[in-house]
Order: sequence, then structure tokens, then C-alpha cells
Amino acid sequence: MFAQLSSLTQFVRDNDWRTILAHVNSRDAHPLLQFIKYGICGLGAFITHQLIWFPLSMWVFPAFDHSLPDATRAMNTAISNLIAVFFSTTVAYVTNIMWVFKSGRHSRTVEIASFFIISAISFSGGLLAGPWLIKVFGISTWIAQGSMAVTSVLINYVCRKLFIFKH
Repeated sequence: MFAQLSSLTQFVRDNDWRTILAHVNSRDAHPLLQFIKYGICGLGAFITHQLIWFPLSMWVFPAFDHSLPDATRAMNTAISNLIAVFFSTTVAYVTNIMWVFKSGRHSRTVEIASFFIISAISFSGGLLAGPWLIKVFGISTWIAQGSMAVTSVLINYVCRKLFIFKH
């Protein structure tokens, strides 16, 4: 990790801003820059997810009303997340192929299917953990939602980089 950071620092010192920006926008960016770009795309997908999940959890499938039983809040947040994940995964896929990873390891159909399958696997882990944390520990819906996001980011990055896209 320190070697990667050191090489990135050296690259920044040795180049002007135009070269650095061109490198950042390249799909062959330094691994740390690639992860930062992935994080930015992930933030866009996360915001998309929350913009769909929150209104659903507030007004359609109430998940913030603490007068409801924990099991009901857990089920409602899961339903809202299941709806939101399709849209956030679509945003993640589009931004990832446009800015972060190289397409072409697989046919477009296999690539999209793999992307959504890996997203579903990582999302499922987080989706199971969030309601479990609400039911067992009575934790906040927001903390449960955060745990889902962290779990998804870690699993998705590794799987997408290693199995879906070209290096």
C-alpha cells in the first residue's frame, strides 16, 4: 500500500495538472486513482440508492416509525432497498464502464449479467445484515443502512476488478 502511495505521489510531483487529469480520466489510471474514481462512482450510486430508498422508507414502507415493531421496520427497509438497488446498480454500471474499468473481458450481456449478479450477492449480504441488526440489537435504521453500503462497496470492487472487467 505504501509503495502504491509513494508511486502515485511521485507521479503527481513529476507531472503537470493537464497530464495528471488526463491520467485520472484514463481507464489505465494508477490503482489508487482507480479506487478513488470507483469511490466517486459508488458515491453517485449510493446517492441514487438513498434518494429512492429514503422516500420509500418514509412514506410507502415506513421504516423510521419507532412505534412500529422492529420486525416491521426491518421488513419495510428491506423492501425499500430491494426497489432502490436496481436503480443504483444501473448507475454504478454505467459510470464504471464510462470512467473506471475497461469493458470487453466478456460479451456485453455476460458483463451486465455478471455485474448485476455480483451486486446482488454483495447487496444480499448487506440486506440480510441490516434487518438482522435492527431486529437483534434494535439499532437505528440509518446504521443498518450504512452497514449495507460498506459491505457492498468492499465486495463489489474486488469482484468487479478481478472477474468482470479487463485490467
